[in-house]
Amino acid sequence: MLRIREAADSDRETTLHVEGRIVSEWVGVLREECRRALQEPGRRLRLDLTGVTFIDPSGVRALRSLPTDRVAIVHALDFIDTLLKGDGTS
Repeated sequence: MLRIREAADSDRETTLHVEGRIVSEWVGVLREECRRALQEPGRRLRLDLTGVTFIDPSGVRALRSLPTDRVAIVHALDFIDTLLKGDGTS
């Protein structure tokens, strides 16, 4: 299961709080929510992964594909942070 809650922090930035498991069956939902949050030109996105307990290779690829100049991934657990920085398979 994946839960995504939106919090508009300012007129220029949105935070999405993500909880659960980022796995292949939910990657499309996550991508769509991120796309929607970034629709407005110049808008930034904070993706808060505090509540994410598991991520599969498909989820790693999805997060890596986000534009780093507009998206900040915050509060990821250490093992998720390692996966995002590594090859995504460990």
